[in-house]
Amino acid sequence: MSGTVDGLVAAFRTIEHQRMRGLPMCNAELQVEAVGFRAHKGRLCGVLITPWFMNLVLMPAEGEEWSELISGSKINYRFPDGEYEFTLCDLEGIHVHLSTPLFSTVQDFPDQGSARKVAEGVLELLFAGSNPTACADPVMAELERRSSSQPVSRRKLLRGWLSAG
Repeated sequence: MSGTVDGLVAAFRTIEHQRMRGLPMCNAELQVEAVGFRAHKGRLCGVLITPWFMNLVLMPAEGEEWSELISGSKINYRFPDGEYEFTLCDLEGIHVHLSTPLFSTVQDFPDQGSARKVAEGVLELLFAGSNPTACADPVMAELERRSSSQPVSRRKLLRGWLSAG
């Protein structure tokens, strides 16, 4: 993992220990873990598992500056499987990143291995798609526009995972 992914994990572990431990929304069987981060269009993409959510995360490319973007902005990003809406997040002391929820609650996962298997399956489907449509770089377009994009559903991704297993 790169330093930015390590920093993301460390920041969420700090949040887990300082603010989330013992809260009813947390699954005590899960821990913070970065799963399957890989390069996509020069940026790192993977799944972040926490005891309170599971998100698809996109990190800036090395040397890429996203600080001019407004935290909370919505940005559509295209993967081989299709286009998905991400929210720009700025987390305490690390660079901004894009995040979209896969599971807003993780109470139903019996253990870390099950959560990891689902995360790996989501990534496999996300990158296995055959949608050849090319689009402009959404982050750069957002920097130019400085406005939110229209929402796009993640149903296709989740339906694909659910029907696969």
